[in-house]
Amino acid sequence: MAKSKKETDLEKLKNEQAQANKFDKIIKENILPSVLTLINQVLKLNIALENLSDIPEQIQTTTEREPDVLKMVNSPNEPQKKFILHIEFQTLNNEEMQQRMMEYYAILHRKHKVPLLQFVIYIGHDKMNMESEIQHEDISFRYNLFDMESVNYTKFLDSDVPEVVILGVLSSFGQENKEEVLEKLLTKIVTLSTTLPRYKNTNIKDKFVTQFSMLSKVKKLHNFIPQILRKMALTFNIEEDEFYKTGFQSGAIQEREKANLEKKLEKEQLIQKNILKAHNKGMKIHDIADIFDVSIEEVKKIIKNAK
Repeated sequence: MAKSKKETDLEKLKNEQAQANKFDKIIKENILPSVLTLINQVLKLNIALENLSDIPEQIQTTTEREPDVLKMVNSPNEPQKKFILHIEFQTLNNEEMQQRMMEYYAILHRKHKVPLLQFVIYIGHDKMNMESEIQHEDISFRYNLFDMESVNYTKFLDSDVPEVVILGVLSSFGQENKEEVLEKLLTKIVTLSTTLPRYKNTNIKDKFVTQFSMLSKVKKLHNFIPQILRKMALTFNIEEDEFYKTGFQSGAIQEREKANLEKKLEKEQLIQKNILKAHNKGMKIHDIADIFDVSIEEVKKIIKNAK
């Protein structure tokens, strides 16, 4: 039986969210090696590595979230200037981004009693279209909104760290030929992953190629990848690659990590928004629960909280 338009639209929304979470996972895997490049060369903050320390925590509210980058920044000479650096990556425009960032700010400031410097780095294909401020009579809030399209790919191509070079696919190619730029980036990634001593006797190249190929989908450039791989004489089937099958990590995903990832996916604001859209279109609660793979009770809770 043919699917109705409602079912088709909801399936599309679900697929978009699943894809966004895959991209988010790749970004988080590569944050640690590339964080200094992002902080200093992209965001122009000029912070030394020794002044950064981790804040290993999830933020517990009605929604449990794990920030993409959360670092305590200390200045040994000026301890009063201590602050938290908070960075989020967005592949999709989020009409509630300003509320989400304000929620982060309130929770983290209450716990750590220091100011926050917040950035949202947009890496999507569509034109960036998000609000960065909240101005009410009794409150004023803003965060920094940054479009990766404002950074030229050469900032990443010049790096000797593969995880940094991979991020070049999300930046601006200027007026250069897209396929040629992709080939430059991919060639650099393969060269580094096969020649650097720390990668000796590993198959890390396959993982990096998979990540690069998947991130190219964010910018709708993935159609170039098979031809480039053939030109580089790389026999590589992304769909059959083990990293692709296991969520872009070597080895099997631990059950605990998988459960946390699923829990986060269920509670993300975009899922909540899409569930409400389905409800407003008249879809039955048990059908919504089935499509989004959540419990009927969770769907009812989301609908009730939205009233």
